Amino acid sequence: MTRINKLLFTIVVTLSVLQPAFSQSQATAQNPRTILLDSVHIIDVTAGTVSDIQQVLLQDGRIVAIGESVADNVDHNAEFLRIDSNNGYLMPGLMDMHAHIRHPLAATLIFPQFVANGVTGIREMNSECDGPQPGAPCLQQMQTWQQQIDAGELVGPRLLALSSFPVNPPWDYEATEEQIRGLVAEMDNRGVDLIKTYFRLSPQAFRWLADEAGRRELMVSGHLPVPMTVTEAVQVGLNSLEHARDLLFDCFPGSSEFRSTQRTQNPSVDWLQRMVTEHNSAQCEQILKTMADNDTWYVPTHVTRRMDAMAGDSAFRNDPRRQYIWPEVLQSWDADADNMLAMAPSSEERAIVAGFYQKGLELTGQAQDAGVRILMGTDSGDSYSYFGASAHDELQELVKAGLTPAQALQAATISAAEFLGMQDDYGDLTIGKVADLILLRANPLEDISNSMTIEAVFMGKQYYDREALDTMLQNVVAEIDGM
Repeated sequence: MTRINKLLFTIVVTLSVLQPAFSQSQATAQNPRTILLDSVHIIDVTAGTVSDIQQVLLQDGRIVAIGESVADNVDHNAEFLRIDSNNGYLMPGLMDMHAHIRHPLAATLIFPQFVANGVTGIREMNSECDGPQPGAPCLQQMQTWQQQIDAGELVGPRLLALSSFPVNPPWDYEATEEQIRGLVAEMDNRGVDLIKTYFRLSPQAFRWLADEAGRRELMVSGHLPVPMTVTEAVQVGLNSLEHARDLLFDCFPGSSEFRSTQRTQNPSVDWLQRMVTEHNSAQCEQILKTMADNDTWYVPTHVTRRMDAMAGDSAFRNDPRRQYIWPEVLQSWDADADNMLAMAPSSEERAIVAGFYQKGLELTGQAQDAGVRILMGTDSGDSYSYFGASAHDELQELVKAGLTPAQALQAATISAAEFLGMQDDYGDLTIGKVADLILLRANPLEDISNSMTIEAVFMGKQYYDREALDTMLQNVVAEIDGM
């Protein structure tokens, strides 16, 4: 995630300057107290099934009734909104469990893109500032946004969990137990939900950190220390493993040599080749068993390694969704792709990088079969990971990896809610839950790409029809064009 630090803090803008553009997109929302959806199929993400035509009643931002004649429960003398769903498909909003939005432009340019793409909740993975960063929103601003979004005052995905800054001291820095435990205590007092670890942290410091976080009921997630294996991290309290590559680092006979000699989380092409050609499935099976036995979840973020593999593909780099990304970030993305090409310029080397990406996909399918709980995450804002839109890319990556469309949807809905301990409010269509929902034109259980056929998004009491969603995206483009 080092690329995030370069691209998410390139512009310093005061939030007061950005407010007018946000107000324009906010005006497109409807917030009737009661909404009746007619003629809709219900996607049961837990069972992986779709219902016959139903009616759904929403009131005060929650689901209050589902059935064939729900309209009988509506007071037709009172004001309510009736929506003809046209035999569409209603499912829970998507939840991105590895997202980045900490940027001064978040309220105008980032948040609307998540909502317009049906992403109604995220786990934010770099929510605090590590030292002074003029103009960059830090945890207090994140918490304010969190409250405003929940109150319906700000268009954006719910910030379901906020992290510390990446704990990543310099190489060979001998942190003391008191320092590590004190850092965790400080983050806890500030109100973070998880401690994010990073690759230069020593294994001993990781152990102290995980122990203190566990004692305080904080999650531990992020990048592993390079000298530390997945198994070691899992056994001392890792809650979720982020990114596919750490598994690949451990699933070949040269793993010990790699972890003991390297000081980078970005292996050379020679190391990538060894990790692919010497891959040992049996070695990996034991790691996956340990993850499953210890309830360590897995967020593979395949879109990040896809970028590595496709850095030289002009169609990939010129995706039409570039219009929603502002120039400084695009320059960073393109420079990152150029660096990948410089690292592996020949066709043989490009094939090795692509093989590493493909092996990561295979491992996710193997993890699913081994009982490891999978979560959908995009590393949004990382190179060519588009805010909100790449959630649909990652769903397709999960299906490429061997998950069924139902399993991919679970990773982005009910599983995410369970991981966060929020299943009483989010994750599926159950009476009493918050009405964070998306209405689709086509069935995603038949083809996962149908998750993109969004007709409407419900964020609790807020309702955005297709016109409103298009307006959000148009406002983003207009704001970028005016820079």
